[in-house]
Amino acid sequence: MSAPASPPRWDAALRAAGLSTVDDPGGRVVVLSAHPDDEVLGVGAWLAGQVGRPLHLVVATDGEQSHPGSPTVTPDQLRTVRRRELAEALAILGHPQVRTTHLGLRDAALPDDREPLARLLGPLLQDATVVLAPYEHDGHGDHDVLGAVAREVLPERTTFWRYPVWRWTRSTPDTRAEWLRGAALLPRPADGARRKAAALRAFRSQLEPWSDHPADQVVVTPALLEHALTAPEVVLT
Repeated sequence: MSAPASPPRWDAALRAAGLSTVDDPGGRVVVLSAHPDDEVLGVGAWLAGQVGRPLHLVVATDGEQSHPGSPTVTPDQLRTVRRRELAEALAILGHPQVRTTHLGLRDAALPDDREPLARLLGPLLQDATVVLAPYEHDGHGDHDVLGAVAREVLPERTTFWRYPVWRWTRSTPDTRAEWLRGAALLPRPADGARRKAAALRAFRSQLEPWSDHPADQVVVTPALLEHALTAPEVVLT
């Protein structure tokens, strides 16, 4: 994986911020993502340290609209590819048999599918001790509505952590920013960063161009990739 140009500096700001480590009550974890790869971009190193813990991944869409207008790959093909990539990434992180639920809702249309999302999501969170979801103001419609709906259907006394993905690349590094209120660091194993980088390489459909056509270019931007590879993992509590 080549080093992207012009990396963001959130990594330095977060390391200097003196954030405390998140208070983890233990128990069963449900990790929500809008698309296959969000969970690894956001909390992949932490996931590498959760081997042996009851873990359930819930993926709202298959990310089949990542390349609209592509002359090379169809949405149906992307559904298959992206599920396979996620399984490969999870195996690299040490979770080859992890329980994974694909809701199969429409990519790029979760704001319009809020009702079925809530109906499907509610029962899956009932036995969770900790729920991780995308930050509800991440700046991507699918991420935002998933985070908001997760909060709405969250059982009482369940610990809720929200992880930013795109927000890091759309904000100026400032740990005093209002949106970072309640931020805490996720712990990671000694080899967590290395395993996260290896897991991210599994998402070839998002990191490599399908062809030279403009509609076939990479989706994970250099800035987002750099942040995922270098910065501490942070959740909002």
